Amino acid sequence: MIVHKSIKSRLTVWYLVAIAVLLVIFGTVAYYLLSKNLYRNLDVSLRERVEELQGSIKIEGAHAIIDEKVSELVLIYDDSANLFQRLGPNVEFADIRETVKQALFGVKSFVSAETGDGTYVRLYAAPITVDQKRMALVVGRLPNDILSMLAIFRMVMLNSSVLLLILAGVGGWFLAGRTLKPVERMAEIARGIGESDLSRRIDVESDDELGRLASTLNGMIARLEEAFVKQRQFVADASHELRTPLAVLQAESSLVLEKNRSQEEYRRSLELVSQEVDYMSEIVGKLLVLARSDASSEPVSIQEVNIADLLTELSQDLEALAQERGLRLRFGLMDGVTVRGDRVRLRQLFLNILDNALRYTPDGGTITGSVIRRDDQAVATIEDTGIGIPEEHLPFIFDRFYRVDKVRTDGEGGTGLGLSIATSIAKMHGGTIEVESHVGGGSTFRVLLPLAGPPAKPPTTTLPTP
Repeated sequence: MIVHKSIKSRLTVWYLVAIAVLLVIFGTVAYYLLSKNLYRNLDVSLRERVEELQGSIKIEGAHAIIDEKVSELVLIYDDSANLFQRLGPNVEFADIRETVKQALFGVKSFVSAETGDGTYVRLYAAPITVDQKRMALVVGRLPNDILSMLAIFRMVMLNSSVLLLILAGVGGWFLAGRTLKPVERMAEIARGIGESDLSRRIDVESDDELGRLASTLNGMIARLEEAFVKQRQFVADASHELRTPLAVLQAESSLVLEKNRSQEEYRRSLELVSQEVDYMSEIVGKLLVLARSDASSEPVSIQEVNIADLLTELSQDLEALAQERGLRLRFGLMDGVTVRGDRVRLRQLFLNILDNALRYTPDGGTITGSVIRRDDQAVATIEDTGIGIPEEHLPFIFDRFYRVDKVRTDGEGGTGLGLSIATSIAKMHGGTIEVESHVGGGSTFRVLLPLAGPPAKPPTTTLPTP
């Protein structure tokens, strides 16, 4: 694993960056406050020292005498701002004549004067009166102790920050590793899951974000497993469906080629070949429709479709076929509800359901239909008095190539794709298909589709009974 590309390393780096930024902010603020406090204390001590020295200064001739021992820099200026007396360490610094003049006028002030070596001396100037003479007293100190203390503080902060960052880096790396360990375990399990083994699942050990991620991945794997199972079943069923007509074609062509045949025999062979080719073309066409529907690449033309008009049109088209089979086709209550969808697809949906009803309803049976509005849905019902579907087969009748063998003994079974296409079209339009059936009691299919909007109130239409 490349370290700089791992989440573990990136989390540790961001953790260190955050701590470093906080340390810089904390160190800067602490340094500023400490420096400000130390210089404030220095100013207070200078002011207090000036107050102490004011009463102990005496003038004797051309000199000033101070009774106390002086360790700091003390400067006494006469009323002309000329240096009268200098006591303490010999420190050269910039001219402070303007500050002295202000002090002679009664203005007390602090000033930092630069020395020859580039440092600064802190000075406090205040007016004093000695033997009834107006003078200025300046007391100064070099901030060496302050600079040393600040240097120590910087060194302590720097060393502490480096040590803290090292410890934080080690701790962050360890904590990030422990936090991401479940993710690594999930990745390891996911790597072991292949197309041939989708039954494995990730262990869900907590109810936090990682636990929910594991549950989400398990759900995705389950859906993938279901999709692969359906795909394998679909391929197997498609192969099975196409194998029989191909075998018939091969056998018939081989039989015809064995020796010369009569014209009638050739005709019968070609008719059989044509039937099998038509059957295979039907299967391939329906498979193409389902494949396009699964890929959402089937072109659709959305418009408002009146379901009652659509079923009326279908009933007229199928009337002759129903009479040929000895069936009665009746459409009762037909509310003028409108849905938004592709008219061609919706026609195919209802045609597939009606084709099933015509195919599996015995002679003398009845197929009825109706359309009503239920809340915000259009409900189209198609009911037949056919042979029915066993209850255990109902959950699977919309699966591709699924056939209920017990109800297909008449030799007129279809491709097993009609209802799959119907439910796919219903889902495409945001609807569903419900089914109720009993063996010997017929079947009822209900197609529920969302309405296009508040329907008008056309008169209810009832088709005449054929």
